[in-house]
Amino acid sequence: MAKAKPAFEQITPHIHKLNLLAFGGILPVGVWLVQGAGGWTVVDAGAPSFEKLILEQILVQTGGAIPKHLILTHGHADHGAAAQLMREQWNLLIAAGRAEIPYLVGPAHYNRIPSPSLQYRLLQISGPPLIGRNVQLPLDEGMHIGDLAVFAAPGHAPGQVALLHRADRALICGDAFANFGGRLGDPLAAFTYDMDLAHRSQARLAELEFDHLLASHGPPVMNTAREEIRALFAHRAKKKR
Repeated sequence: MAKAKPAFEQITPHIHKLNLLAFGGILPVGVWLVQGAGGWTVVDAGAPSFEKLILEQILVQTGGAIPKHLILTHGHADHGAAAQLMREQWNLLIAAGRAEIPYLVGPAHYNRIPSPSLQYRLLQISGPPLIGRNVQLPLDEGMHIGDLAVFAAPGHAPGQVALLHRADRALICGDAFANFGGRLGDPLAAFTYDMDLAHRSQARLAELEFDHLLASHGPPVMNTAREEIRALFAHRAKKKR
């Protein structure tokens, strides 16, 4: 029997998720599709080897409609792989945090970011997914793309953004948090250049009004997101004592 292809599933009234098992099936990676009055928006472009599948499943979900925007929460290899293919085939508008753009198009590289973590300097090898191409929509905090409000969330990546869908009370947070094994926690340290800054970004995001936390890695945290974030913060504070 042929293995079923990954497909989008509805998470909230307007947000759908395609869950991929990347890098030999060890890393869950989310691609988000947001439906709005003005059309569809893709958030993140998945991991290498899934590029054609991602575009195919987006069109299945939209009924063949081409999305208007691709928003990249950041440009690491597991978030931007299909960005160039979307640009070539769909000519859609690409948006990303203003501070992230040099890492998306070059010449900046993530592994040249000063970091106290030797692990980060050795393992962070993501190259620019849109090298030589422009990003038409630089994002700053307070901007909106359709129904998604933009909030800066640096620390894991310099220009990482989180996106709040107020009507759905859902926060698409990129790698500001991870939910490996169903336990809410920090992004992978090996790919986070400044964990202290990432923690400060988490604290800022926790002040927003939302019920559902949609992290790129791991299942969505539905209904109890801010309670679980508070529990994470309390556990972290207890460890420091």
